[in-house]
Amino acid sequence: MPKLEYLDISYNKIEKINEGWNGHPNLRILKSVENKFKTLAPFKNMPKLEELYLANNVIASLTGYDGLPNLKKLHLRHNKIAKIEEEMPDLPALEYLNLRTNAVPDLDNLFRLFSFANLKSINVLNCPVELGYSSMNIFLADVLAKNPSMKRFCKVDVTDKHRLEAVYLSKYKWEKAEEERKRLEAEEKAKNPGEEEG
Repeated sequence: MPKLEYLDISYNKIEKINEGWNGHPNLRILKSVENKFKTLAPFKNMPKLEELYLANNVIASLTGYDGLPNLKKLHLRHNKIAKIEEEMPDLPALEYLNLRTNAVPDLDNLFRLFSFANLKSINVLNCPVELGYSSMNIFLADVLAKNPSMKRFCKVDVTDKHRLEAVYLSKYKWEKAEEERKRLEAEEKAKNPGEEEG
């Protein structure tokens, strides 16, 4: 089946692929929704693959894949991803990543996703990182402060207004941190009034 471009193996409780599987040269869209894959390792050596749908599996890590240079959409909603590795295989064409209802814990992990240079849209709704914010606007501002080129975040189309809010929030946080630093410095000097400045 070398001419196959679309494959849907969803809803089959598949846990693994035959060890002889070594990718596919022409596959463009692969759907494997509601299966039992624990890893991305089976999804490799597919040079033309553009869309990979793996919602509702039990994937625990965003690693293991290889040879997916044209992958633009990676849909991993409802999996078990709790940590974003500091080093991941490159996905140079990746533009959209859905990690909704996983276990991404914090901004440090979320920001590691920005190693995918072309990533323009991320969804982490219902992940601990999102649930920890009282406001989507503040969450979005924190993300845009780190990566202003985002086009869509958690189903929100990013506008210039969002980018401006990110600038103001960053400035506010810096000013508060500076105030705190000066306060602690003054406290330290008050405790040790006899010490000479060097």
